[in-house]
Amino acid sequence: MTLATGFAEKYTQLLGSDAPAFLNSFNQPFEKGYRLDPLHPSGRSLVAADAVAVPWANDGFFGTVHGADPAFWTGAVYSQEPSAMAVGPQLHAQPGERVLDVAAAPGGKTTDIIGQMNDQGMLVSNDIDRSRAKILAENVERWGAAHTVVTSATPSQLRQSFPGFFDRILLDAPCSGEGMFRKDPSAMQYWHPDYPAECAHRQREILRDVLPMLKTGGDLVYSTCTFAPEEDEQIIAWLLQTYPGLSVVPIPLVGGMVAGRPEWADGNPDLAGCARLFPNLVRGEGHFVAHLHFSGVSEPDAQPAKRHEKNRHAAGFTHSLTKAEQSLLAAFWEDTFNTPVPVAASRWGNQIIALPPAYPASAAKLKIMRPGLIIADIKGHRLVPNHALALAIPRDQWRFEEPVDLGAANQYRHGETLPTTMTGRHWVLMTYAASGFAVGHAVNGTIKNFYPKGLRI
Repeated sequence: MTLATGFAEKYTQLLGSDAPAFLNSFNQPFEKGYRLDPLHPSGRSLVAADAVAVPWANDGFFGTVHGADPAFWTGAVYSQEPSAMAVGPQLHAQPGERVLDVAAAPGGKTTDIIGQMNDQGMLVSNDIDRSRAKILAENVERWGAAHTVVTSATPSQLRQSFPGFFDRILLDAPCSGEGMFRKDPSAMQYWHPDYPAECAHRQREILRDVLPMLKTGGDLVYSTCTFAPEEDEQIIAWLLQTYPGLSVVPIPLVGGMVAGRPEWADGNPDLAGCARLFPNLVRGEGHFVAHLHFSGVSEPDAQPAKRHEKNRHAAGFTHSLTKAEQSLLAAFWEDTFNTPVPVAASRWGNQIIALPPAYPASAAKLKIMRPGLIIADIKGHRLVPNHALALAIPRDQWRFEEPVDLGAANQYRHGETLPTTMTGRHWVLMTYAASGFAVGHAVNGTIKNFYPKGLRI
C-alpha cells in the first residue's frame, strides 16, 4: 500500500523502533468480525461453533457474516470491525439508564450498548447525516431494540434538548480515519499532515456541546479510529484542562492493547489510562479509546414530558390514542400476545408506537428517525403490525408461531404466501431455527405475506 505523503515520516518519528512493524501492517489484509445479539440467544445456533473470540469484546468473534446468512436477517449478529468492538464495553451502560450515542451510524456501538442495557431505560442514538441515520434506524430495528430513539441532529441541537440529562455518553468522534486505510484505501485521499489538527478542532467543538449533557456522576467514553495524537491523547488532555470535574478511568489492557502515550500530549500521567489498539499488535484495524468520569456540576436536568390531553409524551410529535385506537390496540394485543399492552403507547403520524417514558419534552423538535418501538400501522379501522415486532417481542410472548425451514423462510422473504395447518385468522410470528424474522397473517390455511418490500430478496 502506498501511504499518503508525510504519514510514514510522522509515525517513524513518533514510534521509533516500533515504526517498521506498524507501517508494514498496512500491507496486511484487514480484519473482519461480528457480535452476537444478547437479546436473541437462540441466534447463537446460527453461527460457527468454532469461531475465535475477540478478547476485548463480549460476544465478539473474528470472521464474516453475509447479508444472506440467516444469522444476519434474523437479527442474531452485527458485523463490526474487531478493534471497534473495544469501545462499547468501556461505557458499562446499565439497564434503566439514560444513554447517548452521539455519532452512532451505522450502529455497531449502539447495538453493543442496547445489549448492555438489556434494552431497558432509554438510549438516544444519533447521527447528524440523515442518510446515515436512516441506516442506523434500520440496524436498530434488526437488533430488536424497543427502547432506542434514533435521531438526526447536530451536537448543538442535542445540547439544547438534553441539558444535564444522560448517565453515560459515547462519542466515537469523526476523525482522520487512519485506522480505516487498510479497509478503505480511498480514505487516504483526504489525509495530509495538517488534517489531524483540523479534525481535532472539530472534535473539540463537538465535545463543547457534549459535556453539558452529562449528569454529575456520569461517564463519557471518547474514541477515534485514528492513531493521531492530536485527535487522541491531546484531546483528552484538553478535556482534563478545560473541565476540572473530569478524570480518567483506566481501561484494562487486553489482547494486545497498549496504554495511551502521555508524552504525545502534555505529559499528564493520567493519559496512560487511555487505550490504543495498533494493527501490528492486535487483530484489528486500530482504535483509540478513553473513559472519563464527571464529578463536576451538571446543567439542570431536562424533565420527561408530562402526559396531558393531546400529547402523551414529547409535545408536538406524538399524540394520545383516541378511544377507538385504544380499543383497536387492546384487541390486537390480546389476540396476538400473552403480555400486557404497552402503557406508553401513543400515535406518531399513522403509526402506534411505544416511546420510552424518559424521553423529554425539550427534545420534541429533534428530527426523529425511529421513536422507540413501532407497534402497528393504522389502516382505517384495523391495525397492521409492524415488522419490528417480529424482532423486538420475544418468541415466548407470541400466541401463534409458524416455524419454517430455510427454503420456506426464503420463499417468505421473497414475498410469497405459505401454506399452514393453522385454522382461523391470527397474526403470527414467523420463525426459522427458533428465531423470529417476520410477521405473517394466517387466514384459513394460508400465511399472507407481510414481509417489508424493502427487505425482500
